Amino acid sequence: MFQPENAQNEIQFLNQNDAKKYMWNSLNLLVPPTVYPPREDTTLLHSVLESIKPFGSHKLLEIGSGSGALSISAAKQGWNVHACDVNPYAVAATRHNAQEANVEVDVIEGGLGPSEHVLHAWNPGTYDMVLWNMPYIPSEEIGDQLLGPLEEAALVDTHPEGLLSVFARTMATNKLCKMNGIALLVCREHIGWKRSIDILRQSGLAARIVKTQTFDDNESIHVIASWHPFVNSKHHQVREIDSTNAEMLRGSYSPGDSLVAAVQNNGRGRHGNDWQDHPQSFKGSWMLNPENLLTITPKKQLQIAHEISYALKLNEIHVDKILVKWPNDLLLRLDKQELWRKFGGILFQSFSKGEEQRVVLGVGINTKQDNIGPGQGAIEEIGIEHSSTELFTILNAVIASLFEIKHSVLQVSNENDFDSEYILSRCIYRNEPHRLESVSSHGLILMNEAEEKVSIDDDVELDWINLHPQ
Repeated sequence: MFQPENAQNEIQFLNQNDAKKYMWNSLNLLVPPTVYPPREDTTLLHSVLESIKPFGSHKLLEIGSGSGALSISAAKQGWNVHACDVNPYAVAATRHNAQEANVEVDVIEGGLGPSEHVLHAWNPGTYDMVLWNMPYIPSEEIGDQLLGPLEEAALVDTHPEGLLSVFARTMATNKLCKMNGIALLVCREHIGWKRSIDILRQSGLAARIVKTQTFDDNESIHVIASWHPFVNSKHHQVREIDSTNAEMLRGSYSPGDSLVAAVQNNGRGRHGNDWQDHPQSFKGSWMLNPENLLTITPKKQLQIAHEISYALKLNEIHVDKILVKWPNDLLLRLDKQELWRKFGGILFQSFSKGEEQRVVLGVGINTKQDNIGPGQGAIEEIGIEHSSTELFTILNAVIASLFEIKHSVLQVSNENDFDSEYILSRCIYRNEPHRLESVSSHGLILMNEAEEKVSIDDDVELDWINLHPQ
């Protein structure tokens, strides 16, 4: 991790500064120079962890233990704690503070550090819980500020690929959690242009913001929960079927189960329209918990379509090339001079008989541009070349992120609700501007410029200004 020319300066800094005492969560901690002390982000992560009782074999891994604050608290909570840090002084601090607190923490040097190499310091795939208050400050924000290598490792993401990407790959390949395990990360909402949750989802991991803290400068940090999606559910693949949604509604499937078909000859779109299938397009459905039935509103459909559109964007150039059209169509265009074309969509369908209720979510996406019709597009055109299997991995992660009940504590935080109020604020109806007053399962209530209310039950005639600008 160290450059030779940095080592002597680091040693001099350590020799000239004494360790400091901190009181945190009733713990007395001795923290040497360059070791990350407990701060607001530590408390934020702890507030989520303390609400989760130890489960499974009670094994927990903390990456980047720093002073040992979280590892010690986890041990007091009943977890069997394994900790690591790339900073040898943090390792010493964690050991000392754990001994003073009279708890057992197995800590060694290593982890996911700033170099290109992952320094494994744990037993892969054996943990029920993984914690990481990760370095989330981009190196470009530090600029020419002078930080020692050890302090930089605790605060700044200097990894050439990005530490969250390294974490996502490591966890996705079963080198961290058990398949039923959970990871809790502290990071920013965005890393560069991309959302942190999308970096995880693109690796096939469910990711959900569960708690947020915003500072006086309006900078926010989040606790993100991540896990392997729907591991206790069944995934089915068929060669040909009438409709994946219809099959899941009539068959014997459980919440979390999924079905993908190579050919779908009687698929359905909005308003009962046929879904035009073509070879190599993705057609899949997921069975959801029937408790979600009451939450399936047009706004919810819009949110899901948006989440899918974010997860599909691999490069910054895709930001201006993918759009969502109210409430559930996915559109693309090659440049700003071209009209938007539909490349996919989502569709909820439900079934009720007596006390039995079922609700499924279907997703269709054109992957290849061969044989697509007028007004249609395919993600291949804008450089997104996913196979059906790769696309399923991403979509499965997105849908689990939004619907899977992984733990009662890990619900979507109120601070990060979907901003539908802005997106649906203005529309054009019969060539006149309106604003949206309310949305229900029965229709829309609009208000025109003369403050007259209009009730409509068919939104096909609407153009949403913040959704579909052409």
